[in-house]
Amino acid sequence: MSDEALAALAEQWLRGVVEAGFVPGVRARARAALRDLLDELVAAVRAEPFDPAPGYRIGVELVDLRMAAPAVAGVTVRLFAARLPALVDGHQDRVLLLLDRLVTGFTTAQRSAAVSAAEQMNRSEKIHWRRVQTDLQQRLQDALLHEVQTGLPNRQFLRKNLGERIAAAAPGDRLGVCLLSVDGVAELTDALGPDNGDRLLADVAGRLRQVAAAGGYFLAHLGEEEFALVVTGSSGPDEVAKAAASARVALSPAFPVDGYSFSVGVTAGVVENRLAGTHPDGWLRDAHLALAWARHDRREHAVFEAVRAEADRSRHRLTAAMPVALAKGEFVPHYQPLYRLSDHTVVGVEALARWQRPGGLPVLNPQQFISLAERTGLIRPLGRALLEQACRQGAAWRRQGHDLLVSVNLSPLQLGEPGLAAEVADILHRTGLPAHRLQLEITESAAADEHRDRLRELAALGLRLAVDDFGTGYANLTVLSRLPVTGLKVAGELVADLDTASSAASDILRHTIGLCHDLGIEVTAEGLETESRERLVSELGCDLGQGYLFARPAPPAEITLLLG
Repeated sequence: MSDEALAALAEQWLRGVVEAGFVPGVRARARAALRDLLDELVAAVRAEPFDPAPGYRIGVELVDLRMAAPAVAGVTVRLFAARLPALVDGHQDRVLLLLDRLVTGFTTAQRSAAVSAAEQMNRSEKIHWRRVQTDLQQRLQDALLHEVQTGLPNRQFLRKNLGERIAAAAPGDRLGVCLLSVDGVAELTDALGPDNGDRLLADVAGRLRQVAAAGGYFLAHLGEEEFALVVTGSSGPDEVAKAAASARVALSPAFPVDGYSFSVGVTAGVVENRLAGTHPDGWLRDAHLALAWARHDRREHAVFEAVRAEADRSRHRLTAAMPVALAKGEFVPHYQPLYRLSDHTVVGVEALARWQRPGGLPVLNPQQFISLAERTGLIRPLGRALLEQACRQGAAWRRQGHDLLVSVNLSPLQLGEPGLAAEVADILHRTGLPAHRLQLEITESAAADEHRDRLRELAALGLRLAVDDFGTGYANLTVLSRLPVTGLKVAGELVADLDTASSAASDILRHTIGLCHDLGIEVTAEGLETESRERLVSELGCDLGQGYLFARPAPPAEITLLLG
């Protein structure tokens, strides 16, 4: 906040005070006094901990400076409620609380001055001052419950309105809340300035007022680019969604802004439910969650669903718990054997992550937490920990006489790490597992082709690289020819297609396996659950197989027993 901005605001305050009433003394002295009061008000807004008491003193000082006309307080409240939050990085609530105390101090000082000046003030004068105070307090109350840019009821007003509706609701009464996000306002504000952004919001509010009047809705502006329509006596989510559609139609024509024609988009979150037994905060929370779903799903609107909300909360709880769980060693690998199909010999294992939660909670499979780890970046330390555990276990089996290939999945995020090869080399050195007994599986995605140099660094260590889940995504045989891979794992979904009467799946697999063998690539069939599938992939030339037909993923001790 610049000194020039404060000086300009103080000058505007002085002009308002002059227009509102008599200003005694030299104008420069009055200007300096008002600037001092403004500095005190700004300091109070920023003070930690916050205390609104200085507002009372400023109100008293205005009267002491003989700037005591009733309209002076009104000018002060309107000016600072509209301008001051932008100069103090927001803090609108603090500004309004200070103005509330200022009005109280102002009117109290007025009353004291009036009593001191005229002990015989008649009853009509007292009534007049009470009316002035009531009017000023009503103006402040309106400022507290309405958005400055649009004049519409704000979030606090909406909560109050919902609370009143809930308190008066009969058992069968229903309600709908449609939360609207007007997309594009922030971009226009950044491009053309806050004044044009405010004008756009005011124009948006004007059109939404017409929608609310036509539909009998309650309209509120929750701040920035969010508005809410409340549908009374709704019959279901479809009726509330129609309110969103009406708003979208109303806002579809372009807005003229500073000589430009500007269009906005509308995304909506819809909540519809019985009123009785609910809470205002619950309605707003669910509406915001539905709005987030609409944005995530790239849809015009989304309807709140309790089941999806609980799934989201469950994911959030898991995400929050993962760092501590990793530190406590709750993530461990289970191992699924890899069988040579020609003689059913166990030649290796694939390490599959498990989350062993304490307190009797069920063990979680990677499908339940790996995507969360990737989203938060925790996959990097998690993948490193699992790789080290798998290498250490592989070395232990080797010392027991079981020379197994240990296959570990590598996340695309890990593949993007510049120091990955050095990290893997360090783990191999510390655990004692020979590099040629480690295989890293890369999911077939564009990341594999993008990070060919990283893959070459890994291959130079002497370890093996395999493309996992082939047949479900990006990878193709052309890409395989460019990558230093030694293995390919055919996805269980593609193997399952062999159960169908069509010969297409068999032809695809036969040609794929043949081309892989020509490239020196070993082929593993995943998802072998029946003897018929095993027989078919063996006939097609697959080298290795894994699946429930042979063994499920299990802790190291069980694999040791299996190895004999």
